[in-house]
Amino acid sequence: MIRKRGSLQRGLIVLASAGGSIGDMIVGMWRGGGGKRWLVPLAVFLCVIGLVLILAVSVEALAPFIYAIF
Repeated sequence: MIRKRGSLQRGLIVLASAGGSIGDMIVGMWRGGGGKRWLVPLAVFLCVIGLVLILAVSVEALAPFIYAIF
């Protein structure tokens, strides 16, 4: 029987797997040439907001406080 993982564990798995993807995106944009470097702050901002929302979904006690910010 396959065990169902809890929401906290699923959220942490998503959070951990996002780090490598975010790093690859930033390195690719930085090395891609001068034309894309202005996108790096936008990409970092969007990634941070996404990680905060993932954290809010996985830790249900924090969700009302984080959602109130938005």
